[in-house]
Amino acid sequence: MEKKGKCVCPVCPSYADCGQLAFCFTGKSKCIKKENGCMCGGCPVQIENEFKGLYYCTRGAVKTKK
Repeated sequence: MEKKGKCVCPVCPSYADCGQLAFCFTGKSKCIKKENGCMCGGCPVQIENEFKGLYYCTRGAVKTKK
């Protein structure tokens, strides 16, 4: 839950509110269908966990840190 507090998903241009956040941990969204821009690259959660890639909400996360 601490990581969800650092999540930037709600201010992302692609975000659609369907009760899900922190796509880098929760997986792809079932309601976000269109990529309208991505903020994953500046997300504190992504930086802290050294995740790679973008558009976690539609493509899923690539986890590099174990």
